Amino acid sequence: MKVFRLRLVKLLLLGFLLANLVFFYYTWNTLLWRRISRALSGDPSSEPEDMPKVAKLSPKDKVRNANKHIRKSITIVFYGQYNFEQDLKASIDSILDVIPNMPILVLQEGGAEYAYPPVSYERNLTAGEEHTVIFQSLSFDVRRTRQELNPLAAIRTKYALLMPDSVRLSSKNLLQKILREINSLGQPGQPKEQRPPVPPEETVRRMVLVPFAGNLKSFSSCLKMQMDLPNWTLELVATNDSRHCDLFLQKHAILLDVAALGAMPEPFTLPFPEMLYMQAKIANLSTTVFPQAFQEGRRLFASFHTKQRRMELRRRQFREMYKKLQIKRIVRRTYKIPGKAQAREVWGHGLVLDGQFSSSNTSLPLVTDIDLFGCERTTKSCIGNVYGGRPFYSYMEKHTPPCCLDKLRTTFNHVLEEFENVGIRYWLDNHALKSAIETNQLSPDAYDIDISFNVQDLERSNSMKKSQSKPYVDNEGFYWIKATDGHYFRVQFSKPNQVGVNLLPYEISGTEARASGFFGWKASTFSADFLHPMSTVLFLGKSVMCPNNVFEYLEAKHIKVLTADVDVEEE
Repeated sequence: MKVFRLRLVKLLLLGFLLANLVFFYYTWNTLLWRRISRALSGDPSSEPEDMPKVAKLSPKDKVRNANKHIRKSITIVFYGQYNFEQDLKASIDSILDVIPNMPILVLQEGGAEYAYPPVSYERNLTAGEEHTVIFQSLSFDVRRTRQELNPLAAIRTKYALLMPDSVRLSSKNLLQKILREINSLGQPGQPKEQRPPVPPEETVRRMVLVPFAGNLKSFSSCLKMQMDLPNWTLELVATNDSRHCDLFLQKHAILLDVAALGAMPEPFTLPFPEMLYMQAKIANLSTTVFPQAFQEGRRLFASFHTKQRRMELRRRQFREMYKKLQIKRIVRRTYKIPGKAQAREVWGHGLVLDGQFSSSNTSLPLVTDIDLFGCERTTKSCIGNVYGGRPFYSYMEKHTPPCCLDKLRTTFNHVLEEFENVGIRYWLDNHALKSAIETNQLSPDAYDIDISFNVQDLERSNSMKKSQSKPYVDNEGFYWIKATDGHYFRVQFSKPNQVGVNLLPYEISGTEARASGFFGWKASTFSADFLHPMSTVLFLGKSVMCPNNVFEYLEAKHIKVLTADVDVEEE
């Protein structure tokens, strides 16, 4: 009986446990599906009651937090304005009205033409506002420390927004968007989910360009830029592709990392922002043109007087920039109608880059213009004095400036025309002959050209006869002079500009050709058989006289030719 009771208790206990398990299973299953259905239907009551609820922010708190994030991330920098006509006060007020206490830095050049009359700014502060606008001069002051002279020391945020004068900020939405854009890794245009945020310690090597709403759509804003510093050349190609915008021409703001700005040698230098783009190109910073635009402020430089004054200052700035960057040739490829007056004739003889650089209509022909700066008839040669056969720029790993090569070609063609008109027996000689054989062109490192001639023909040239007693300037301005270190002649592009051609007289007697009154390695004696018969070689687009068997001739002068693949014709 006792055993029966124990078995009955065990069966009851087991049944009770099974009943509880079944009840728990069906209850849990019912609640789970109810939660899933509520979540799919978007019912806010699907949240578990036991989870802590996050307090919702009020609209004022949201605005306050957004402003705080922008202030901690961006400093707005005004630079490049002209004090004789500016809109700084209204521009700064429009920013502070939207984002109170926004850090703003106004940089001013020290020259009187930029800093005068002085700009003063005062604002009636409301409750909670502080003085966050700083004016700083970029002029040198011996009383200030190096840190105080550094404009970047006044920037405490990760990013700087370089803003042009005359802007109106109506809301902070655009600032939030460009901040989100520069803070995202990956390619522009990718979904946000595929673009992770930039780590705070990482330097963003990208610039976000924000255009202005008043920019002209009929002109191209973007340029592709190629800097060939060894050849002193800057090439600019107009494009409508905002993905390859090395230089933005029309009015715009630039958002970039302050660390990238500090890595540049001179980030705040006029002309601005062109000089900044040159340094950014060398530093391999990429650019992104943002699809939205800032609003324009008051129209500046509307009068003829202020427009001309600004243009004259811009010409001076670009001239100094090209000198500092050692640019002497600018190649422009623009879309325009052939035969129409060139834009550079209007805006500064090829010096200034402005918003009307090229038409945005890419169906027009792509026209190439080349401007050279440096060598002129009234200026000294860019080559300077040459010691040991090496000009100064060769130690800087640069070739001969293109303006000097151009004047050297002009002088050579003038001498060649003179010799052929009067019947002087001449031949191309030394390194110029070597270049003609190798490339049919001047060597990139050439700084003069040697032409040898039969001394018996000297009297045929009126210019050489006159230059024997004193220097002679011919009708086209070329300067003929007899050298002081020997009895050879030299034709310069002009008296101050010493780029020129050496005329080396040889006396041919019997089977030998000897230098007539000049010395050095060029005055070697060689067989007269090299001159009978004469040959021709193509040089600078012309057939020029040269010795026969030119390879043996140059080898006798200890000049090595790199290639023997040349077309030399015998007369």
